[in-house]
Amino acid sequence: MADMDDFTLPENEGDLQDQIEEVEALSSIYGDEWCVIDEASRIFCIKISDDLEEPKLTACLQIILPHDYPSAAPPIYQINAAWLRGPERSSLASGLEDLYV
Repeated sequence: MADMDDFTLPENEGDLQDQIEEVEALSSIYGDEWCVIDEASRIFCIKISDDLEEPKLTACLQIILPHDYPSAAPPIYQINAAWLRGPERSSLASGLEDLYV
């Protein structure tokens, strides 16, 4: 589980508390698929695959929590998957952005 003591303090301490709780919940939900990329910068990843035992297609949904998330800014999503291109990638990225609005 992530050690939230390493987080840089955002201007709104309520944001920090909300982020801590959200990261703990996501870590609990996703278990081994949850990955901390850079705790201080609040960058996390959810590993996704088509098969748990022998994955042929894998992706990483990278989640970046800005300092003013959730009070003023949405999370930033990045999809890392070499096989996902063109309209499918754009459609998925657009759908992720729409989740917060």
